[in-house]
Amino acid sequence: MPKDTTAGKPTTRRYSPEEKAAAVRMVRTARADLGTERGTIHRVAA
Repeated sequence: MPKDTTAGKPTTRRYSPEEKAAAVRMVRTARADLGTERGTIHRVAA
């Protein structure tokens, strides 16, 4: 995970579009598997 940031606004994007899409897929899969929306983003982020 790149951390190319300065004291102000980041000069580059933190995550690539591919990484964002993968995270969305993981959240949707977790929600379908668990049958709930509670806590799924936290689990994927961890």
